[in-house]
Amino acid sequence: MSKQLDPAVHKLKFERTFCMIKPDGVMRGLVGDIIARIERAGLKVVALRMEIPSAEKANRHYPMSDEAWVERLGEKSLTSLDELNLDPTQILGSDNKGTIGRGVADSLVEYLTSGPVVLMVVEGMHAIEMVRKLAGHTLPVKAAIGTIRGDFSVDSPAIANVEQRSIHNLFHASENQEEAENEIALWFDGADIPHYELGSESLMYAKYY
Repeated sequence: MSKQLDPAVHKLKFERTFCMIKPDGVMRGLVGDIIARIERAGLKVVALRMEIPSAEKANRHYPMSDEAWVERLGEKSLTSLDELNLDPTQILGSDNKGTIGRGVADSLVEYLTSGPVVLMVVEGMHAIEMVRKLAGHTLPVKAAIGTIRGDFSVDSPAIANVEQRSIHNLFHASENQEEAENEIALWFDGADIPHYELGSESLMYAKYY
């Protein structure tokens, strides 16, 4: 007799998250390596495509209208320059966190639109948390060896700020369920995303028949 999954358990077991291999990851030929790490963890790619993002879509990807988010970007930049004993006014022309944050936000859009990206929807148990762990710390210099950013990127936020560009960190993964849903809706625009089973699922997880 078949046993139905509790809706809450089903939602967790087949959780979906959004991932993006950024232009530096694509142009360095790391697409296969990154997807392989996701699949080896027992997660599965249920939607996949490539595009060169428009500025309009890149601006929608980031919370550009959230002034608190913009100011946090500025604070991070000020901290990284302070660690190098550099004067932000001399380097960036301002010491105002809002002004600096807006410049950083614009550089994120410039980075995202600089080349092709690979867009994915990944499904599996604890998919959001698992992909974030696979990705590693947002700042490559702080990402642990064994993670995507820790193994494949060495960029520094301090140097990126001095050069007035976005940090090149290869990969994006949704931070929480709300963000995942919004980003899947933005980048896959209502596409019918299929569900399928891996041959290994009955080995990895408790199976309900």
